[in-house]
Amino acid sequence: MKDELHTQDETAGAPDRRALLRTGGAVVAGMAGLAVAEATLAASASAAPGDPVVLGAVNTAGATATSVTSSSAAAPTLAVQNTGTFAPLRVTEQAFPATLPSLGSGDLANYDGDLYYTAGGVGGPFFGFVYTEWTASQIVSIIPTRVVDTRVASGRTKILDPTGNLDAAGRLLAGHAIVIDLADLQFGAAAAFCNITAVSPLAGGFMTLWAGGTRPSTSSVNFATNDVVANFAVTGVSADDTVSIFASKTTHVLLDITAFSVGSANQVNPAVLPVAAASPSQRLAARARSGKLPSWAVRR
Repeated sequence: MKDELHTQDETAGAPDRRALLRTGGAVVAGMAGLAVAEATLAASASAAPGDPVVLGAVNTAGATATSVTSSSAAAPTLAVQNTGTFAPLRVTEQAFPATLPSLGSGDLANYDGDLYYTAGGVGGPFFGFVYTEWTASQIVSIIPTRVVDTRVASGRTKILDPTGNLDAAGRLLAGHAIVIDLADLQFGAAAAFCNITAVSPLAGGFMTLWAGGTRPSTSSVNFATNDVVANFAVTGVSADDTVSIFASKTTHVLLDITAFSVGSANQVNPAVLPVAAASPSQRLAARARSGKLPSWAVRR
């Protein structure tokens, strides 16, 4: 009977209770030691090859790289989510040496606070910014706005330096330049799309529209005596949100703006945006969600 019970107790991988009783102290001590070891590991996580990554701890892999590979056709290889108040992913700034390492195509790095993406090729990889609203520009049209009209006092309010540059009638003097403030329309624009007009110049000449600083030796519009002539021009915008106009001969000046090159429509004063204005990406996303893309649109 004893043999039969003993056989039943030890079948199917059951532990030998008599052995446990004999070694009970050692088992308890061993389990306590294991708990201490687990606590030690939790405090100082190791992620050496073959070790698991421990959540909530700093995992150090040394010089060993980790690859995540998936063959899923229905889900992303890696999904990162944070339901709290911080971003789900942070790319720590990389301390690259003076001579940049040879990164492979598709590498992503935080270099001097900017995200860089590399694309391979002959002579590559070539470095380029990861483009976001603040590092890539888009053309945002505005309600056509007249910012300068030297014929009337109200049209000269955005000229920052009228004294000595305008005559008694408000005309821009020959050989002088004026600086125009665009800060109430936008901030940080890369360029402005303008119409510049000469009205009743006293002699034939030209005007130049530019971002400021050293004046380029080019013309934006050419005119004859008593002419009224306009020309479309694209100009950069200075860091202090101004543009400049030079006249070779005394003339009245009109400056109209129809669009800005900016990273986001948020950089443009909503008061001058067309009704229901949105960025191209926002409009495209809205059209895609509503299923109103044209039949010829390429879907990738």
